[in-house]
Order: sequence, then C-alpha cells, then structure tokens
Amino acid sequence: MITHEQYERWHDFALRMARTCFKRRRNPNANEIESNVEHFFDCLDPDDLLSIVDWDHSKPYPEGSRRYRRTYKCRCWHCHGVKQTDCRYGCEDGHIYDYASAMLVTDICKEHEDGWNPYYYSDEYGTKAEERHYEQFVSPVVCCIRAGMDLAVAPSAGVPGFTAGDLRKMYPEGVPDWITGGPEHRWAFAFTEPMRLNGTFAEMPDEAELCL
Repeated sequence: MITHEQYERWHDFALRMARTCFKRRRNPNANEIESNVEHFFDCLDPDDLLSIVDWDHSKPYPEGSRRYRRTYKCRCWHCHGVKQTDCRYGCEDGHIYDYASAMLVTDICKEHEDGWNPYYYSDEYGTKAEERHYEQFVSPVVCCIRAGMDLAVAPSAGVPGFTAGDLRKMYPEGVPDWITGGPEHRWAFAFTEPMRLNGTFAEMPDEAELCL
C-alpha cells in the first residue's frame, strides 16, 4: 500500500525530474515529458494505490475496496477441501482463491506508450527505429516515474544516469532527508571509476553518478 505521503513525494519527484533534468531536450522537450508524467499520475486509480507495492509488485486489493474480487479457483492440492494445519500451500479453508490486484506500474507505463511515442504504430517491432524512438520518447517519462517510486515508495533495480548535482537542481531549497537518507547516512553505491564514493550526500560532488 502506498501512503498519501509516499504518493505526494513520488508525484512531486517525478515532475521535478522531468522539468529539471530534461530541460535541454528538444524532441520531446521538458514540457512534453512533464505533461506525459502528469498524465500517468492523472490516470492512476486511487484504489490502485492500496494494491501497488513497488515497481514490479502489487498485492490483492483489500476488502472494502470497490475493486476487491475473490474468485474460486479449485480445491487445495494438499487439503482437498478440508483445511489442514500443515497445509503446504497456505490455503484459507481447504480451497484456493484468486484475488484481484492492481496492474504493475511497469505495465501501466506500457499501456501509455502509444500516447508518449508518436512513432508507436509506424515503427516495426524489434527494429532499430523502434528502439531509438522508445529511448527518445518513452524512456525519459519512465525514468522520472520509476526514480520517484524507487526513492519515495520502495527501491527496485534503480535508475542510472543521474548525478548528485541533478538532485540538487531539482531541490534548490535543499534535497530532503527522505532522498539523501539524512546527514549521517552513507551512500553504499559503487560509482564509476576513478570515483568510488561511500560518503554522505552532502560530501558528494555534483558530478557523482547515482543509481536512484
């Protein structure tokens, strides 16, 4: 479940990254990237925030949600309809059920690709043109959404290609502790040689490469 505070941080981070880190882009420009990021958040269902865990995972909607669904699947393969204390499958009552859950965030982004990439329907799948246009039009939007989720909600594999200086430009009023980890937190990422840092965020030069 994503709390209101986590959602606000995620949303704000993604918009700041779009307008700050891509302001030199021309096609698409920063305004277009920011608009696509905002559209993603506009399309999120509030009930989905009760189900989404992180970039790659979601859990069943809780009871009381208008999207809650429990569907009978079959008798438990171990208990055969009568719950056993040593059930190997963790069934509820001797039976197995399927529960509705939110679409994964990574898949929600894929649902929007045709609106972000003007060449979506004209490029042949798997061609270099298709890959190039994905990197040009879709990747910037996905980077903003995923980096924000990784920092505000839960970490995943990370988003490379940004620096400590980028974060400082995004937050001219001061990078908040929920991003830096606080004044005593030491970043454990291994950065590109010859720079290998393991210090606090305040100690990092602007050019320090991060994996957000």
